[in-house]
Amino acid sequence: MCVTVPSLNDINTIMAGSRSRITSATAPAETRHRRRYLPLPPLMFLVLLLVYLSRRHPRAPPQYTYDDVLLRRLAVTDVGGDQIAAEAAAMLANASISSHPSLHGNIHRLVYLRLPYNDSGTSRRRTMLRLRVPYDKVPNDSSLLAGFRASLRSFLRAHQHRRRGYNNVAGVMDDVAGGLLGLRRRRRFPTCAVVGNSGILIGSGRGTQIDAHDFIIRLNNAPVAGFAPDVGARTSLTLTHSFMLQDCAAPSAVVTTSGCGCHPYGRAVPLAMYVSNPAHLLYVLVCNATATPAAPFRLLLTDARLDALCASIAKYYSLRRFVAATGEPASSWTRRRDGKEPYFHYSSGLQAVVLALGVCDKVSMFGFGKAAGVKHHYHSNHQSKETEVHDLDAEYQFYGDLQARPEAVPFLGKAPGFVLPPVKLYW
Repeated sequence: MCVTVPSLNDINTIMAGSRSRITSATAPAETRHRRRYLPLPPLMFLVLLLVYLSRRHPRAPPQYTYDDVLLRRLAVTDVGGDQIAAEAAAMLANASISSHPSLHGNIHRLVYLRLPYNDSGTSRRRTMLRLRVPYDKVPNDSSLLAGFRASLRSFLRAHQHRRRGYNNVAGVMDDVAGGLLGLRRRRRFPTCAVVGNSGILIGSGRGTQIDAHDFIIRLNNAPVAGFAPDVGARTSLTLTHSFMLQDCAAPSAVVTTSGCGCHPYGRAVPLAMYVSNPAHLLYVLVCNATATPAAPFRLLLTDARLDALCASIAKYYSLRRFVAATGEPASSWTRRRDGKEPYFHYSSGLQAVVLALGVCDKVSMFGFGKAAGVKHHYHSNHQSKETEVHDLDAEYQFYGDLQARPEAVPFLGKAPGFVLPPVKLYW
């Protein structure tokens, strides 16, 4: 494309014409003929030339294409996970537990987990968690604090080792089968269904198809009663984040439900949980303290190496989507998200899918899509704030790659000793 650049004479002529029109109306007639206009200085000419060119050809912002090696390197840095570990370390060093009688007499007591902080030179204590518990079934404050600290130490040890082995995908998947599910090593289920909670399941009629799988994973204790024709009725494992304990452990502890009411699919169905807030480990202690042989609290904490693997996958796809959508470098994503509250985190659905890849010969996914006009969750009209923490659109790209381009999936597609099973999406 040719660009016509005005000459110095052209610009002088234009400017002279403009000036003559202005002065002709104001200057006396005898002075109009005596004025002469000198050529514009070279600097003024250059300024006008640049303005002329910028208006005809505005400069486009730089467009970045993603560097796969760079994205993988950035993805293994889990700043949010490190922040959670730092919170656990602070609680281990400084947290206190105290309790007071409840207003309902000697049936319950209120347990407070507090952490000191400095407010403009004044030492204060922030309440991290408050829980009403059965008075006679939960250990006293000092024993409860000792148990809480032991849980924090275990959590921190696992976090320290998570980076050392997460890239051994075959080893992580073997240990998921044996450690988390209690299966013999290398045992796999022929077919698995991972059932998400998207409102797109409403009216799908997928219930019978879901129940036909050998192993069925559900998320965050989503209800099946009243939704079975669309979501099925069978459950083999439920996977959740620790915030869910606020919904099931706290209310059930108040009414002295043995082992807490966190097993909506029956006590035989284990609950797998990843720790998203170390303070929630106190819920685990309370539920274990009230459990009985007839009402066990079957809780399994996810392997820290599996957590690290899921964090890397989620961050990689979020980085890739960000670069493609904005044209900005990946470093802009890290400046905006890394270490900022709420911390970026993978969803329960992503971890359930990765877990299934390790123990299943074929994986089917249901309820992981979205469409205009459908509810966020099939069982609730509430619009969750989880989208501030997760990048669900990026996770959908991960699921699409699992089905269509498994060899391209980072950290999994070409992992030594591990073969991705076929994945089928039933949105």
